[in-house]
Amino acid sequence: MRRSITVLFLVSLLLAGCGGETPSPTPAESVLNWDRTPGAVVIRLDRLIGGETDLQRVNRIPACTVYGDGRVVWVNSLPTEGDQVLEAYVNEVGLRAFVEFMIRDLQFYSVPDYAAQELPPSETSPVEVISLVVNQKPYTVRSYRPWKDNLYLQVLERCRKLSDTPALVVPDAGWVTVYEIPRSAELPFKYWSPSAPFSMTQTAASGAAIWAGGPAFKEIWITLRQSLGEIQWVEGEKAFRVALQVPGVSRDAPPAPAITPTPTEAE
Repeated sequence: MRRSITVLFLVSLLLAGCGGETPSPTPAESVLNWDRTPGAVVIRLDRLIGGETDLQRVNRIPACTVYGDGRVVWVNSLPTEGDQVLEAYVNEVGLRAFVEFMIRDLQFYSVPDYAAQELPPSETSPVEVISLVVNQKPYTVRSYRPWKDNLYLQVLERCRKLSDTPALVVPDAGWVTVYEIPRSAELPFKYWSPSAPFSMTQTAASGAAIWAGGPAFKEIWITLRQSLGEIQWVEGEKAFRVALQVPGVSRDAPPAPAITPTPTEAE
């Protein structure tokens, strides 16, 4: 009886030292899980620029994104050719190793959100962003300045090397938003074909994004990648700039429509 009382006393002391509760495991000690649906973002590295227009923001693809089904999409910048958007797949073992590298090796959950602790250095300052969503808990950190231990570059390089068999992304379709602009002598231009499946003049006037596909869409995509978005399209006497949003590639792209409108499918 005395021994039982002693054991109970020791247990009560332990519980009191823990605030009366058993401590929960830290994220690094927990069983790691993530949303495995194709559109779920598990890891994303991005770069946002203060004061940029909606068109500029939409046309820039995040530096690297890992989706729940293991699909990885990243940007490879080529100094003389613009940029390439590449994709590949990593299996569950590889993705889990990447998450563990961030959490355990880089102590990601101990990294503060630096950008929340200061004002932007200027109105146009870029901010780098790293996001991780595991165990249904999103964690995001940002920085306007170089990261301690080059954290952003460490994660980005690992993200880009998850697979050694990348494929070039040239989407078949996506959302197109057209903005009419004054014709500029400083911007290069391309003529928009009268036989294209949609009119830039009419699309710009509508003020809404349309779902488009086929060769015309691919032409816009490739041109935007090669020019880094610095291009104007000429239709008749008017000039336009175009923003594309591709589900599973672009940042915050709306999902594809359930039924693709027939006029924009024409090839």
